[in-house]
This record gives sequence, structure tokens and C-alpha cells, in this order.
Amino acid sequence: MQIVLLSTVVMFGAILRFWNLEQWSFWIDEVFTVRDAQNFSSDSWRSIPNPIPYLAVKLSILFAGNSEWGSRFIPCIVGIVSIPAVFGLGRTLFNWRVGLLGSAFVACSSWHLFWAQNARYPVFTFLFAILTVWFFYVSLERDSMLLTIGALICCLCLILSHTLSVVIVPALAVYAVICLLENGNKKRWINLLIFFIPFAIPVFALVFPEVRGYLFSGWGRNEWQRSPLYIVLTLVQGVSVPIAVTAFFGAALMPSNRSVRFLLCYAGVPLVLFLIASQLQNVAGYYLFWTTTAYFILTGVACEQVWKAIEDRSGKVLGMFVPCVLVVSLLSQCYLYFKIENGGRPKWREAFAAIQGEKQPTDKVVLSEPEMGRYYLPELTPVYIGELLDSREAFEKAWETSGKDRLWFVVDVASFNVFDANEDVRSWIRQRGHLVQTFPAFSRAKDRTIHIYLLQ
Repeated sequence: MQIVLLSTVVMFGAILRFWNLEQWSFWIDEVFTVRDAQNFSSDSWRSIPNPIPYLAVKLSILFAGNSEWGSRFIPCIVGIVSIPAVFGLGRTLFNWRVGLLGSAFVACSSWHLFWAQNARYPVFTFLFAILTVWFFYVSLERDSMLLTIGALICCLCLILSHTLSVVIVPALAVYAVICLLENGNKKRWINLLIFFIPFAIPVFALVFPEVRGYLFSGWGRNEWQRSPLYIVLTLVQGVSVPIAVTAFFGAALMPSNRSVRFLLCYAGVPLVLFLIASQLQNVAGYYLFWTTTAYFILTGVACEQVWKAIEDRSGKVLGMFVPCVLVVSLLSQCYLYFKIENGGRPKWREAFAAIQGEKQPTDKVVLSEPEMGRYYLPELTPVYIGELLDSREAFEKAWETSGKDRLWFVVDVASFNVFDANEDVRSWIRQRGHLVQTFPAFSRAKDRTIHIYLLQ
């Protein structure tokens, strides 16, 4: 019965993740990943701190073709594989019912769906984090050196998928201390040293200024205003409010349970560290996507506890009410994802297709992300909008000197709202150019509309 039920959940999750996989346009981070993946080689991998996603996307392109569908094929498969992985972790920590509920919630999650349909790293961190905590937990339960080595390998793969996922190490360290206080036998100490020493050694490299400069270079100031509240709301909105609330009650119902404490360390410690880091660096809430497994499993715990309480009084049918409501709420978000939100992406491909039909050889494209122009419209010269931001007078003079070539302005509202909050640049564009076409898109409480203007 478990196999049949899990197979049904995985099949449903797979259908959702392959649905419209090729329809969504790339967004800017995907284009950067695809470009770097295409140039990925045995010589370049040493300069990339998180090579696993780039290697996977490169193999995906070689296997399935250089397109949106081809670039996302392997990440999509990884997203599907993570669904039964959640079941395995949930069954190990609690029982098969919690595991099945957790995997069902993941299968219906629009946030997991979004990243599984992305040629990016988050879905890889999601899977490797599950494997890391699964092996680590069982290795402590059995004091197994073999499982400890497995956890170490998976943790290294997690960090090689995204460097900031290293915050899982202090999370596991907190739980390890709890276990040592309960039983600090010699074998357990040895296994923990095997796991943590490889992560402790690089810390000493921080004494070198070159290493510190490398780690903190490129982050810049927090111009996207990612505050602690922003990070928390990103997680809550990502997993959905019903899941977040139910997960909270799941932890509150069994606070002394060892598996619950483990999940609290798994999700809580990285979150606290990110909230602190947000005051110093530009970190985003979706960097913690790999911790959401704990939320889905804790939600399964709460559902099972409610199920047991109701079953004793009203039978099994009413016990299914809470998980059914949660699944329906998640599926409603998936409906919005497919029908309203355009897969959570701006319509870049459609915008450049509109320019493609009316372009002339001497035209230039002014946009906030020149790499998007190079990918979708390589025959036209992309111009960074920063030139207009720095000095409108200099920009106009350069345009007049060039013979007043036609300029296409691609105004992606989400980015312009950050660096053009007062709409000074957009006002300048509206006054001198005329609106050609608008491609509306709204997702995750953000306006992702793209306007196309022509100045001639």
C-alpha cells in the first residue's frame, strides 16, 4: 500500500513538473547559469565555487537540447526524485504516514515546482540537504561510520551546489551536541570528528586577507532591501501560510520528541544565521529553500496528531480533513502558477520576439539585463540602462552623435522598481519614446511586467 500511494504522489508530482516546462521564458539568473554551463569545462570548474548545478545543466543541454526544456530537464528530474526522498526522511524520523504526507505536500508545492522547472541550483540543494540530514540522523542513531561518511559526501555535494548552504553544518553541530549530552560514547565522538573536521579546517584559512576578500567580494550592499522580515516572509510565502502555520503547531505538539528537535535544528539554526547575516550581506530568503523539507514534514506530524485525536471520536474520514485542506490550498497556488503567474517569470522571450518582428540592423536595445538581450536577440547591440542612470545628458549626446539610431527600451518593472524607485528614468523614456507593447506578469506579490518602448 505504501508503494502504491507513494508512486501515485510521485507520478502526480512528475506530471506537474513536466507541465509547460518549455513554455516559460528564461529569467536573468537562468540565462547566467545556462551561459556559464555552456562554457563549463575541465579547466573552468576550479573557478566556480558551486560546480554541480553548472555540470548538471551542461549535461542536460547535451542530452535534451539547447532550449528552455533541454536546460531544465535534469533539474526537473532532480526535483521529482526529491519527492520520494522526503518520504524516506519522514518515515525514518517518524513513520510512513508522516513521510507520505510530507512528500505529498512537496509534490503539490508551487515553490518546489518553480525551482524544479528552473535551470538553477536550489533544487539540487533541496535533494542533497535531504540526503545529508537523513544519513546524519541515522548515523547518530546507529553510531555508523559508513553512514557518517555518506552524510559527509552528501553535505559536500550540498555545499558544491550552493556555497551558503554551508550553514547546515552548524545546524547539525547543534543537534550533535544534544546527542552527545545524552550519550557521548567513544564511537559517536569518532564519527562526529570524521564529519566535522573537514569543515573546521577551512575556517583557519580566514586568517588570510585574500581568502576573506574572495568570500565577501561581489555581494555588494543590500540594495534589494532584504531585511530579516523579508527573509522570514519569503519562507512563509514560499511554503505557503497554511503549511507554515501547521508546521509551527506540529513542532509545538511534540517539542520533546527527538525527531522534532532534529527538524528544528535543521530549519531553525540556518534561519537564525541568515537573519543575522542579512544585517551585513545581501542574502535572500530563497537561499534557505533547502530547509523547507522540515516544514513539510512537521506539517505531516501535525496532521497525524490531529488525525489520531479525531479518529478516536469521529472515525477516519474526518481525520483526513486537515491534510486535504492543505493539499487543496497548495493546488490552488499551482493553478495560479500555471494560469495566472506565467510560471513565476517575466515574459522575456515574448518581449524580445516582439522586437524581433520590427527590428532594423542598426537598432540597439537598452535594458537592465544586457545578458538577456545577448541570449534572446544576439543580432542587436545591447546597452546597459546604467548609462542612462549615470547621466541622461551624456546618454542623449551619445545618441545624437551616433546618428540617432533607433533605440528599443525593455523596461522590466521588477528591476526598475529597485534602481528607479522615483521613476525618473521611466519618465524620461515615456517622454521620448512610444510604447510598443506590454507583457503583463504578476507572481509572488511582485509586478514582473515588461514594457517595450521605441525611441526613433
